[in-house]
Amino acid sequence: MRYSPVHRRSISAALLLALLSASPAAAQNLISQGGWEGFATRDADNKFDHCALYNRSVQMLTASPYEMLGITRDAAGQIGLLIFYTPRTLTRGEATVRLKLDERPPVAVAGTALSDFHVAVAALDPATLAALREAKTMEATVENRTVRFDLAEVGAVLDRLDACVKSYGPKS
Repeated sequence: MRYSPVHRRSISAALLLALLSASPAAAQNLISQGGWEGFATRDADNKFDHCALYNRSVQMLTASPYEMLGITRDAAGQIGLLIFYTPRTLTRGEATVRLKLDERPPVAVAGTALSDFHVAVAALDPATLAALREAKTMEATVENRTVRFDLAEVGAVLDRLDACVKSYGPKS
């Protein structure tokens, strides 16, 4: 069956209207808290993976994903970090990340350098997480490379990640 040009234009117009009226946040699971922005992610099977908030806007994240911090929460409640350095800074593979929160003594956590510029810490222990919740600054050192972040309202960010998992994560 062939469609007339008028019918095709009607379908195209309806589709365009539907796309324009859809909220970008709903379409992309965009979340935000204060100056932090991020999203809920899904794996290759379209199953919930984790929620992440970054210390910059998603637009800035896309423009330049360097020297930034991401905080993640998975369905099991594990809080992790995504720490971004400048390009060609790291060697891929297992890495020890030294975190210094405010004036507290540094702590070493296990991480994985996923590229030559970013490292993932899958889960923080309860004491480090409690310190992060209250921290105003964080230094992260990997392979003698240090990046420093001024932190704002991390407690609210962690609460927003919890709400994100409840909204987008698996339903029991």
